[in-house]
Amino acid sequence: MKYFLSLGSNIEPRKNLDLAISALGTLLNEMNCSSTHQTIAEGFEGEDFLNLVISGNSPLTFESLNKELKSIEDKAGRDREAPKFSARTLDIDIVLQINDEEEILFESDEIAKYSFVSEPLKELL
Repeated sequence: MKYFLSLGSNIEPRKNLDLAISALGTLLNEMNCSSTHQTIAEGFEGEDFLNLVISGNSPLTFESLNKELKSIEDKAGRDREAPKFSARTLDIDIVLQINDEEEILFESDEIAKYSFVSEPLKELL
């Protein structure tokens, strides 16, 4: 299964993105990273975000991978009680899941909604 993951942080972003990339290296094979994009906070006043997309292959199911991603976010100090639009230590979302026959099994609506997802994603497609 090939996955494309959107990563973002605006609290110690370089440190938290490095932590995520390192952790994802143990979950994904043939991992590729887009360039890092600096974007303004959307939906609230706050520091700019650093965003990127990572692609890679994994034998994990969507649910299993998502559980691992939440664990990585927690290791970065993610506050799960914070409002939806607020500062983040780390946010990792699965935005595309493609099977071996190159069929799209999952496509997030965030791709169409947010340039901080679509722009780095274009670099990897």
